[in-house]
Amino acid sequence: MEALHLHLVKEYIIQLSKGRLVLKTAEQQQQLAGYILANADTIQHFCTQHGSPATWLQPALPTLAEIIRLQDPSAIKIEVATYATCYPDFSKGHLSAILAIKGNLSNSEVKRIRSILDVSMGAQEPSRPLFSLIKVG
Repeated sequence: MEALHLHLVKEYIIQLSKGRLVLKTAEQQQQLAGYILANADTIQHFCTQHGSPATWLQPALPTLAEIIRLQDPSAIKIEVATYATCYPDFSKGHLSAILAIKGNLSNSEVKRIRSILDVSMGAQEPSRPLFSLIKVG
């Protein structure tokens, strides 16, 4: 069941990262974040009810929803830095794919947010890969 749980979360992130969705307004981004949270809750509930022990996957989708929901670049940076500690294999490519959804960020804001991933978190190998299973670009 843990493998199915990982597959569902991974596929959801892949669909979000495809770059087909660009939302220019905060309201649209908030709606998408709410939709992601509802789906994340459904996936988490289903998988844990059926015996998945993968609690480490629980913050994967809600935190991406929060990155999409937030409007302040500094707040987004903090969220990204925290996310990168949970998922050390979260790369600039993955972040760029998620930030591309936020059509109201300037290129300089995107660069500043991406720069938070330049700070080495000890460059540890992820104990459980998630983003290294997701190809972007």
